Parts: sequence; C-alpha cells; structure tokens
Amino acid sequence: MPVTACHPASPGAGRAGEADRRPVVAMVGRPNVGKSTFLARASRRFVETANAPGTTVALERRLVTAGGREAWLVDLPGTRSLDDEPAGDDPFWTYLLAAAPDAILVVVDAGNLARHLPVAIACRDLGLPVVLAANLTDEAAKRGVTVDTGRLSQLINAPAHATCGRTGAGVDAALADAVRLGAVRRAVKSGSTSPRATIPAPVYPFALEADLAREAAALSTEPRSLGAAAVLEPIQIGVLGGIVSPRGGASLRLASGLEPARWSVAAGWAEQVERRVDVPEPFADRLARLATAPWPGIPAFLGISIAMFLAVITIGGFLAGLLGEVWGATMSPFLATAVPAIVPWPVLANALTWSLDGGLLSMLAVGIPYILTFYVMLAALEDSGYLTSAAVLMDRVFGTLGLPGRASIPLLAAAGCNVPAIYGTRVLRTRRERVLASWLVTLTPCSARSAVIIAALAPYAGVPAAIAAFGVVALTAIAAGVGANAMIPGRQPALVLELATLRAPIVEHVLRKAWWRFKGFVVTATPIMLLGSLALGLVYEAGIWKDIADAIGPATQAVLGLPAIAGVAMAFAFLRKELALQLLLVFATVQLGRAATLGELMVPAQLFVYAVVSSLTIPCIATLAALRGELGTRASVVISGASLVLAIGLGAALARVLGIA
Repeated sequence: MPVTACHPASPGAGRAGEADRRPVVAMVGRPNVGKSTFLARASRRFVETANAPGTTVALERRLVTAGGREAWLVDLPGTRSLDDEPAGDDPFWTYLLAAAPDAILVVVDAGNLARHLPVAIACRDLGLPVVLAANLTDEAAKRGVTVDTGRLSQLINAPAHATCGRTGAGVDAALADAVRLGAVRRAVKSGSTSPRATIPAPVYPFALEADLAREAAALSTEPRSLGAAAVLEPIQIGVLGGIVSPRGGASLRLASGLEPARWSVAAGWAEQVERRVDVPEPFADRLARLATAPWPGIPAFLGISIAMFLAVITIGGFLAGLLGEVWGATMSPFLATAVPAIVPWPVLANALTWSLDGGLLSMLAVGIPYILTFYVMLAALEDSGYLTSAAVLMDRVFGTLGLPGRASIPLLAAAGCNVPAIYGTRVLRTRRERVLASWLVTLTPCSARSAVIIAALAPYAGVPAAIAAFGVVALTAIAAGVGANAMIPGRQPALVLELATLRAPIVEHVLRKAWWRFKGFVVTATPIMLLGSLALGLVYEAGIWKDIADAIGPATQAVLGLPAIAGVAMAFAFLRKELALQLLLVFATVQLGRAATLGELMVPAQLFVYAVVSSLTIPCIATLAALRGELGTRASVVISGASLVLAIGLGAALARVLGIA
C-alpha cells in the first residue's frame, strides 16, 4: 500500500473537524532501532538524528497518507521501558499520553528481539492497537538471523512486519496496518462503529494478573466531585479520558514490577520466532569494538576529526574561490549599475548595493562552500552510526568535566548547531548537569563558527594557523569546563548508551539530511545577512559610521589589537555567528571602496585573534533564546556574560603574545 507524505502541520490544521477524524499513530522503540530513519521513509522527509536516547526531545508530528487514509504519525523519544526517563525528568509514558495515540507502531530490532520485545509487550498492555515492525532486517541477516513474523504476530496478537528503514522494505505495509487499526479505534470512540476487538491472552503469572485487575478497578472509579477531579493523577486522567484502558493504566502504575516478567516472556517469544544460522562475525561488529577501545579508537577518532577538518578546508576553499570569481565577474558589475538606476536616492542605492552585493557574496563564499560541506560530513558520520561509538570512547574525558557520558551527545551535536544541542541537554538528569553542559555547548564551535575560523585563517594564515585556532578554543573550553566543575562539584553516573550499528552511509540519506539542515541555515541567515548589511550601509551612508567606529575603535584596538570594524562585526554577529566573517567582508568593502579580502584588512596575527574571540564570545541570538527557554533568564545571562569575559580575556592575552597589542 503506497504511503505519501505531507509537510508537517499542527493537529488543528485543515478544514474544521478534519483533524478530529485523523487517527494518531505513535512510533515507539528503543534507542538506535532505526526509528528516525523509519519515520523518514514513512513521511518521505529526513530528520535530525543523533543516535542517542532522548535526542528526540519534542513530539515530531507529521501528516501522512497510508492505504488511502490520512493520519498523524508521531515520533516519540527512544526509550528502554515505558517508565524510563529518556528525555529529562518525565517518564516516557507522559509523552505517550500527551500524544493520545489511536494505535502504536512499535519498532524493534529484528536481530535482538529478546532485548526489544519487552517494550512491545508493555505497549500491548495499554489496550491500544499495536503493530510490530521488526526493523533492521538487513543487519539481522548479516548476523544470520531471520524472524518468523507470522508466529510473532500470533504471540503478540498484533500484525508483525519485517522492515528495513534504510531501504524502505516493509515500511509502507507496517504503517498502513497501524493507520487502519487507528482509524477503526477512532471510529469506535466516536460511536460510528461497534467494537470487535478481542482481549489478548494473559502472559503474566497469576499474582501479577491479580494486581493488575485490582489497580485497573481503582483507576476506573470516576471522581465524585470537581475537587477530586482536580487532583487526579495523570495516569487516571489518561484512563478516564479513554487514552489507555484501565488495565493499561494499571500496567503503567505497576511498570517496575512487571518489567522482569516482560523480559522473561520476551526471551521465550524470541526463541520461538528467531531463526539463526552460523555466519562469520560481520566486519561492522569487529570495527565497532575497535572504535570504542582506547587503542585504536582514540587515534581513529583524531584521524577522522582531522580528515573531516581538512575536507571542509579543501572542498570549501575550492568552492569559495570558484563562486567568488563567478560572482565578481557577473553579478557585482550588474548590481553596481542596476541598483542606482532603479533607486534614485544615492544613500539608499549604495546601501542596497552593499546589502545585495556584499551580503549575497558573503553567503556564497561562506555558506555554500564551508557550511554545506560540513553538514554533508556530519550527516555521513551520523548515518554511519559512528557518533555513539565516539561518545563511549570519550566518556572518561567528560567525566573530568563533571558530566556523565551521555552529555557527549549534545556536545557532539553542538559541532553542527548549538541550538539543538541546548535542547539535547534534556537527556541529563539534573539542572547542574544541564547548566555545565550548556556552558560547554556555547563554547563549542558550531558549523558557522568553524566556517569563520577556517575561512578567515586557512587562506591567509595557512592551515596550521586554523588548526591552532581550533586547538586554542578546545583547550579553553576544557579549562572552562574543569573550572565550572570545580565550582559545582558532584559525582556522575556511568555512561548508559546503546551503540548504533556501524554501516556504510547511504548517499541519499546523507544528502537529504544535509540539505534540510542547509536549507534551514539559508532561510534563517539570508534575511539577517541582507537586512544587517542594509542597516550597516545606511548607518555608513548617513554618516553615523565614523561615530560608531570612533566609539568602539579605541577599546578594540587597545584590548584586542584589532581594527575598529572588527569589533563592530563581532557585535553584530550576535544575530548569527557566520555574520562575524560576512560582515567583516562587507566592512572591508565599505572601508576600501571596493571588493576586498580579509588579507587586505588584517594581518595573520589579527585574523587569528579575531577568529578565536568571535568563536568564544556571546552566543548567537538563537542559542541565547534556547538557553533562556531551557535554563531561565538568569542562567542564560550568566553563561553569556561568562563567555564574553572569557573571550575578551583570552583575546587580550593572545594579542599581547602575538605582538599586535
């Protein structure tokens, strides 16, 4: 049955009452079971994945059509059990109740059913229609494992499908079954269809079944007064609201006691449905062991990081030069004559010319060459499953920073963008851990800041200078993390992280994921770049530029040894970090009266200081908004102020060591 995707939309979108008729299908599964890739195949749109529990920190809801029916497909955080806390302080079942599903699509690992079926059994207990997707069949086949989905369907009393999210095999059929069952349940709840469901056979010992019956009876009791209703616990609200059955609510209350029994049942079912043959150990498994061992894992990690860095420099530098030459030979002369001919006011015409010429050129010279290249590299590492191996490998390092190993996930994600990394700190258990991790996230160069360092230093000061700048930033961040940990000491738990299977990245997945990230960057950055350049052009043409430069210049030159326009560029980079370089190019054009390069504006030592300070200074406005939302105004102000003091102090020290101040 074909499945087509629509763009994400809110549940209330569409014609009046239409959303109420659409069934809601919740996707549930353990971390690294391929749920995000499954969702991408089902909805035909790829999403951000970090191969870690809790990195889906909000309900990802998409409108799909399966088997001729529209439905909402909701991706929930990866979880090991329904009472686990995959994304912060709330147990998983709170996300499930918030989604109010009509059916549950449980995604399990076809090669390790004994470990994954307990979650499916827990979902079966909720009294909702369940469809089982035995995913990762390609990886299971490499290990000599196949699954008898017919027998598995009999045991769990629900449709079971063999699926592979990476290739799309079985995905449409599994989703169509879930949508069909969800539509039936939605019709039963509305009274348009009579219920015809059968109650699954009990799978627990008699004593547990008796406990479930007693709890179910208690949860079914209606409150006798408005005051009583106001203090109902969330599980009972879910039962009385028809989200789960009374037995389902009871299973949530007794989750910890039921879990051992579920694992026992799952082991027995797995023995019945798994067909195993002896095969040589897959190369990916041997590689995974090596990737997480100190030797050769750490040298490999450093080698991969350096190779990624050099690839971004090489590819980005080539594209930047090519695009810059094409733009300078075609668009710059055209805009220089076309804009004044259309706009009769010289001040506005000149400002528009700078905005369009300098702004768009900077986007082409930085955004496409460096940021897009970085996104492709990062997507390839994610799709390969390597990031979780790197997280395990670096667990001891994060322990010295007062953080658990799982903090490595948002910090690794911060290399792409600080904003989702801030949200990713919800995987941490305490506020102290979130503050420490958020502090380190703001000091981690995102793709935009990495592009600034590379593009500012590699062409004019050499690749070693760019590597040295990253080293300085990294050492500073580590020292800042150690210092913060000393101020707020505490012991951290050991790392608990499910490793993703190492595999060759799929080109389509990598390109689609990189494109979605880059598209978001362009949509957000281009208006800011153009409007910022226009505003600065107007300030310059109106004669205010000299006053601003005179006000900022002495401090910038005295403290950092940089020209005045460098301080202005860093200040405006608060809007978005890549503006630190793009605005500097615009300022150079304004100051010299022609298209200019950074090498004409500053000497290599100044560019080094500028790159380091702009990387560490106040977070961009989007990151600051994320900080405020997650930690509150006070914490966000303290973190921002500390990063500013740290950046200026380090910049001043570097300026004196390098002899420019």
